[in-house]
Amino acid sequence: MIRAAAILLLIAGLAPAVGAAPIHDLAAIERTVRQFVAAGAATAGDVEISVGRLDPRLRLPRCDETLDTRYPNARRSSGPVSVEVRCNGAKPWSLYVPVTLTRYAEVVVTTRPVARGQVLAPTDLALARRRVDGARADFLAGLNEAAGQVTRRSLAAGAVVGANQLERPRLVRRGDHVMLSSGHGGINVSVKGEALADGGAGERIRVRNLSSERVVEGIVNADGVVVVGHGAIL
Repeated sequence: MIRAAAILLLIAGLAPAVGAAPIHDLAAIERTVRQFVAAGAATAGDVEISVGRLDPRLRLPRCDETLDTRYPNARRSSGPVSVEVRCNGAKPWSLYVPVTLTRYAEVVVTTRPVARGQVLAPTDLALARRRVDGARADFLAGLNEAAGQVTRRSLAAGAVVGANQLERPRLVRRGDHVMLSSGHGGINVSVKGEALADGGAGERIRVRNLSSERVVEGIVNADGVVVVGHGAIL
């Protein structure tokens, strides 16, 4: 009789308490947050969403209405964000769920180690999926943006190539003798000059006319000729 009573007490201890309030599924809350964030990130390109795990000791009454979700602060396209989840049912509650957004993109990378001051050839470059948020935001998306440019520092194989790591080739060096060219009304005038600064294609530099000693400004063209504005006095 005593043994039977002990068994009954054990069974009663394992059974859920009568009338205990149902608990909201934490995994369902995490899914709701992921769906909410994914809907907003769909237009931001390749974004990886990481939803923070809720404390398993959390006990929230089961919500009898659809959960509301919102960003309490301005929505960001990458990095850590917070999502507020709110139950507006008979037993209301709210909590904040941390989320991390990581952006990826097809970017230009090096196919082999590249030394500082090297002109990048098409074979030195390839496209690869890389993380592009935060400190990694300096990147190029097109191979033609990097090919023909000069590296400002050494790059390891597989390194992401950014605009700040490149510069245009120096077609003109300070002290070089260059041709100054100016045209107007179908008449083109060319004289010799001395470059007073380094310059790449499309860059503006100062040049001293070797005949008149006049200093003028012009734009370096692809042939290394410094083109002065129409009608300028050389």
